[in-house]
Amino acid sequence: MKTFRVALCLLVAVVVGVSCGPIRAVTATADAKDDLFKAELAGAHVVKKGEKYITPAQYEYQLAYLYLEKSKELQGFAKYDAAYFYATKAAELGKGAVRDKAEEERRKIRRQQILSGAILKKNSGN
Repeated sequence: MKTFRVALCLLVAVVVGVSCGPIRAVTATADAKDDLFKAELAGAHVVKKGEKYITPAQYEYQLAYLYLEKSKELQGFAKYDAAYFYATKAAELGKGAVRDKAEEERRKIRRQQILSGAILKKNSGN
């Protein structure tokens, strides 16, 4: 009976050890999806037609999207450590896209205030 308990404990330890990678990768992927959704709500994914350059928020959103897709692909090949790496990068970039979009909006409002005369420019010559 004691041998059975030892074997059962070893089996549980192996199952927990093996499932740790997939759980981390799936959790990180879910977090990245949430952050990408928040970036979409902020409008970081919108690329206007005819613009010559993309903004930092748009760049970070696009890169986060690609990293998330790579993470999903690697999970399909059971490469959970690499999938976790790409998913965490995607989550960081998604958060950065939201932060950069907020900064862009703040600067846009500030520029409009300066142009309308609500805020006076500082005289650099005096």
